Amino acid sequence: MTSIANPLYKYYKKLEGTWKEEAGSCEATLNSGAGIYIQFPYGKLTSSYSVLESIQLMLNQGGMMGMVYTIHEGEELKITINDRTVYEGDKTVYRVSDAWYGNEKLHLEMMDLNDGHIENIVLTRIEPEDTPVPEGEYQCSCGYRGKVGRFCPECGREIS
Repeated sequence: MTSIANPLYKYYKKLEGTWKEEAGSCEATLNSGAGIYIQFPYGKLTSSYSVLESIQLMLNQGGMMGMVYTIHEGEELKITINDRTVYEGDKTVYRVSDAWYGNEKLHLEMMDLNDGHIENIVLTRIEPEDTPVPEGEYQCSCGYRGKVGRFCPECGREIS
């Protein structure tokens, strides 16, 4: 069986990590496997996401009737969250109406589903602390850290 590498994987790796709002009220964790978890003061979102170069999105829309995408100032990557609903328990409270990356920041546009107002949230990457890897564990370049056999359980990379 032959596998084809995902040409967009480099963007998932670029977004991978933990992001936090300056005030500390919002935190997002993205992984290179296209998973996203966001913790807000008013709820949580767990979903998968896709990413596309914003300039490519603009070039592709030329053939799509009625589709117009306007790039935000500094936007490099358009992030599409599959389930954009923010839940507080089982109640829907917000929806991510837009998400993008640019100028080393992650941007979320949130719509309050109660009154319709929009909140713009800007998150900055939190650099992981350089803690030593405990004896018997392995830290892979994909971000996995833990016990391994011959292959990384997260990305399948062979351990040498």
